[in-house]
Amino acid sequence: MYTDEIVEEVWRNREAYANRHNHSLREIVADLQSRQKQPFSRIVDRRRRPSGSTVPPGGAPPDGR
Repeated sequence: MYTDEIVEEVWRNREAYANRHNHSLREIVADLQSRQKQPFSRIVDRRRRPSGSTVPPGGAPPDGR
């Protein structure tokens, strides 16, 4: 059977993060919300891109980078 070491690493990190918060969804959400309040550490940035953006919404730049 094929195993993907990147996926396995993500699973290990996810499990370690859940363990740090006692597998409590409330604790995990509280941690993520406190992290998001810190400058330059947004979990998700939902601000609209400037109109001059070269990256189309949901896509890669035209040159593939």
